[in-house]
Amino acid sequence: MSRARGAAIIVAMLVAALAATVAVALAGEQQRWLADVTHRREQVQAQSLALAGVQWARRILHDDARAGPLDHLGEIWAYPLPATPIANGTIAGTIEDAQGRINLNNVNVPGAAGDAERERLARLFASRGVSPQALAALAVWVGGESAAIRSATGSAPALRVAHATTPNAPLARAAELSAVPEIDAPAWSALAPFVVALPPGTALNVNTASPEVITAAIPDLAGDRLAAFIAERTQRPFTTHAELRERLPPGVTLPPGATFVFASQYFLVTVESRQGVAVARVRALVKRDARDLPRVVWQTLE
Repeated sequence: MSRARGAAIIVAMLVAALAATVAVALAGEQQRWLADVTHRREQVQAQSLALAGVQWARRILHDDARAGPLDHLGEIWAYPLPATPIANGTIAGTIEDAQGRINLNNVNVPGAAGDAERERLARLFASRGVSPQALAALAVWVGGESAAIRSATGSAPALRVAHATTPNAPLARAAELSAVPEIDAPAWSALAPFVVALPPGTALNVNTASPEVITAAIPDLAGDRLAAFIAERTQRPFTTHAELRERLPPGVTLPPGATFVFASQYFLVTVESRQGVAVARVRALVKRDARDLPRVVWQTLE
C-alpha cells in the first residue's frame, strides 16, 4: 500500500510538472504572438504616417506655387521638419528641389544646350573622382550616340547596351545609375547627392543648387567667388537669365549654351516615421503645377 501511495504521488507530481511546462510554453507563445501583433500594428501605423507626410508635402508645395513662381531656399518648403514627437513615436520630413541637382537624362539632349549639360556632368564626375568613361557609359545606357558625348569625354565609348534593364530609355530614378557599366558602388555614392533623373530637357534651378552643383554648372565660380555668389543668392534670389549674368562676380561668365530656371516643377520628398520600435521611410518624386496638387511621379516605402 505504501509503495502504491508513493507511485501515485510521483505520477501526480509528474502531471503537475507537465501541466506547468505546458502553461509556461503557452504563456511564452502568447507573449510572442502579442509582441508580433504589436510590432505589426506599429509598422502599419508608421507606414500610414509616412505616407500621410507625403500628402502634407504636396499641400505645402501647392500653397507655395499659389504664392508666386519663384523657388529658392528661403521658402517654407525648403526648411526640414525635425523629428517631431507624436503619440508613441516621431515624424520627420524634408522637401528638396529636384531641379537643384544635375539631371542625368540631359546627357543626350541635342544642340548647344546638350553640350552645356554634358560639360556640367563631366565636371561633376571629375570633381567627385568618377572617370570620364562613366559618362560615356551613361550616354549609351540611356540610348545616346557616341558622337554626342565626344566633346565631354574626348573619345567614343566601346560599350554594349545588352545588359541594360531598360535600354535606350531615360532613367526613371537616379539610383539606376548604379547599374550602369563603369559606375561602381563608390562612384554612385559620390554622385548620389548631386544628381537626379528627370525628363530630358528639365533644367537646373540656380537658386536651389548646392555649391558642388553650381561649380559644375558655372566653372568660373570657385573659392571666394563661389562664396560671394551663394551669399548674394541668399539675400536676393535670381529671377531671370539677364539678372543672373549682371549679378555674377567680376570675371565670371556663363558657359555657352548654359540654361537655368528660377522656378521648379519637380521636388524630392522624404518622410520618416517612428512608432514604438517600428520605422517607416517614404521617398517620392512629385511634379507640381500651379492649379492642382502636385502629382506623385514615383514613390518608395521602406
